[in-house]
Amino acid sequence: MTPEGIALLIFGLAVVLFVVDRLPMGLLVFSVPLALYFTGLIDAKEIFAPLIGQSIILVVAMSVIGAALFKTGMAEKIGATLFRFCPGERTLIFAVMIFSGVVSSFVSNTGTVAVLIPIVMGVAAAHRMKPCRLLIPLTAGATIGGNISVIGSPGNLIAKETIEKFSEGAMSVTFFEYAKIGIPLLIAAAVFYALLGPKLLPSKDSPAAEAFAGRGETKADWRGWLTLAILLVTVGAMIAADYVKALPPMHITACLGAVAVVLTGIITQKEAFAAFDMQAVFLLSFMTPLGTAMMRTGAAQRIADTVVSAAGGHGPLVLMALLWLTVWGLTQVMSNTATCALFCPIGWTIAKTLGADPRAVVIAVLIASSVAVCTPLAIPANSMILEPGNLRFKDFFKPGIFLSAVAFALSMILLPMLYPFFP
Repeated sequence: MTPEGIALLIFGLAVVLFVVDRLPMGLLVFSVPLALYFTGLIDAKEIFAPLIGQSIILVVAMSVIGAALFKTGMAEKIGATLFRFCPGERTLIFAVMIFSGVVSSFVSNTGTVAVLIPIVMGVAAAHRMKPCRLLIPLTAGATIGGNISVIGSPGNLIAKETIEKFSEGAMSVTFFEYAKIGIPLLIAAAVFYALLGPKLLPSKDSPAAEAFAGRGETKADWRGWLTLAILLVTVGAMIAADYVKALPPMHITACLGAVAVVLTGIITQKEAFAAFDMQAVFLLSFMTPLGTAMMRTGAAQRIADTVVSAAGGHGPLVLMALLWLTVWGLTQVMSNTATCALFCPIGWTIAKTLGADPRAVVIAVLIASSVAVCTPLAIPANSMILEPGNLRFKDFFKPGIFLSAVAFALSMILLPMLYPFFP
């Protein structure tokens, strides 16, 4: 078998195994570069080289700062204060989505949802609402809001790595690069759910409501305010680094923020180590060699040529739409980060085949992978609300499919405007 055929086989098996979800994700992800190595597509150094990459350091450091923000109760305090001023169901849905989206743009969406579940359950009880009518918007806001900043999710960093690596440094991704579409998308999603959510969202009693309603009442003291200050200074310095060359790069700034929350005693060293999201580290590190092998062997080009041929010469917008829908469909039944890692190189190659600016297509893959709202399988945060909301698989689909349609339409309008295919 040719190297191209081997790469395609490994790619196809990875997709199938991710969808079937029978193996632990960490084991599956680590097996991919090993398969590439033993088939001669990469060398030993390329297996572990991504582990010391800037994106990995950034994920690890921001996980520490996020853990400090949650431990001190600062996230709960801000959320509880905000929701107290929302008088009705529609305003609560809007506020929950916006707040969870903003928080998850800087820290883990899983952590955001875990911390806000008891707050949202308590708010629902106070307003005599069914908890599920706020919990589904909570997870939707958290996953879509991750598109606001480059550190919002591992997928954001995968898209960044793809653009910067494959362009050989000719293109760069700034801290708020994705906010151009991420902010409009979050606002549109929040407005959509606020207006039509009462008709689309399920209405089910929750036996777990009392158990959850009393949780999450941690009082934020000086440690909480200090953590918030460290987060804001860290993020501010990351943003400024795009314009002030004297400042250190983003991953170094994030490390300084992580060191600060440990040095000040906000969290212990043990808690800092426990905060590392190792699944995100594995996905970012060990899926990268597959993209490299796909590009090197011509497998990515083969897929791109097939997709372009199937589209019948309808141009980059149609191709981008087809790729968006493909990624969106897969991300409902498998890890959204894995989907993003698999298809970012494909999107890049499709765009380059047409001679178009590849950024719009790669970011389309990212956005499509983040609209993981139709099933409880796509992201851990969705499965976390099953018990407290007394939800079932089908309860996600109806509101999720309509929200996905909004995201798709907005993506097809904004991305070609922000990144013209043929400038």
